[in-house]
Amino acid sequence: MKKVRAIFIGDVRYDQCPVFELNNETDYFEMIIDKEVRYEKVVVEEDDDFLIFEIEKDIATLIE
Repeated sequence: MKKVRAIFIGDVRYDQCPVFELNNETDYFEMIIDKEVRYEKVVVEEDDDFLIFEIEKDIATLIE
């Protein structure tokens, strides 16, 4: 099953980097470890400070 995940570039400065996963039912990217932190899909897609990846069979591919 394919997953779409994103990270915020600025977070890589820290020891841990939160990962957000797209919830297709709500069209929000939700933080995996805290689902209350979330961003609308369109906001993440339009923000150049987010890197978006497609994950399939443990392979991550950057979506340009």
